[in-house]
Amino acid sequence: MRRLLLLSLAVSLFFSARARASCYGVAPPLSPITPDGNVCGTLDRFAFNGSYFYYNKNTNTAYVKICPAGSTSGCTTVSTQPYTDPNGNSGQSFLFYRYRYGATSYVNYDLYAWGTSSTDYWGSSTKPIRKNLSINGTGWEGISLHEPPRPLQPTPVYPSGTSVPNSYEVRWKSGRNIDRDASAYTMTYDIYFKHWDFGNTEPASWTLSRAGMPCDDNGGNAPNANNECTTTVVGPMTPGNWKWYVVANLDASPQYYPGTILSTASGTMSFSQPNP
Repeated sequence: MRRLLLLSLAVSLFFSARARASCYGVAPPLSPITPDGNVCGTLDRFAFNGSYFYYNKNTNTAYVKICPAGSTSGCTTVSTQPYTDPNGNSGQSFLFYRYRYGATSYVNYDLYAWGTSSTDYWGSSTKPIRKNLSINGTGWEGISLHEPPRPLQPTPVYPSGTSVPNSYEVRWKSGRNIDRDASAYTMTYDIYFKHWDFGNTEPASWTLSRAGMPCDDNGGNAPNANNECTTTVVGPMTPGNWKWYVVANLDASPQYYPGTILSTASGTMSFSQPNP
């Protein structure tokens, strides 16, 4: 009897240890062998080094969200926690504790992940990076999530200041770096503006000037040597006050799901044009 009890305890500890290992350091304390319904795993970045894609574990703290498949309601969000893998590499892990505990049927879920910092341009709170995971009462442990890059924040360069001429070249920083290289991803841009006459009040709404434009008016996808995109405005333009900004859109569909367009908006820039 004693031998049987010891064997039973060893089996219980073995399965509990497996659950804890599968949840990468953020699992609950030792629990019975019965399924606990945990949904958990690790998060890294789907990086690019200029030649090939790879999984980069150098990931900052992020949010992970689970939603019923195809829905944006009934979701649950958690923050990731640091962990160390068996090779001594640090990374981020997530745990939805007993999320499906006691469930008797399978339900499909979508998973999202994005950085907690406003300057962490990885992942998305609105575009899932894993779809239709069918999970029942046993949960799902050991999920691997890979954050796609969003564009870095594009920066308006010109026009700015006063006395902008009637015809000019619009320039902005592209929002690209090596992880967002033109050989790996297509990016397009939307430009918005406001105009109001001298002495009048700035309008509340923005007007879309160009949508889905390439980095260069000649159709080029890559920025110039200054990491800038350009388009030309041919006047004459209406005198008065102007304000503009740009939205960069990165198409991650080839690596994820159709329609995975990730966007980042720039800050605004003001300029004025004198009376002719």
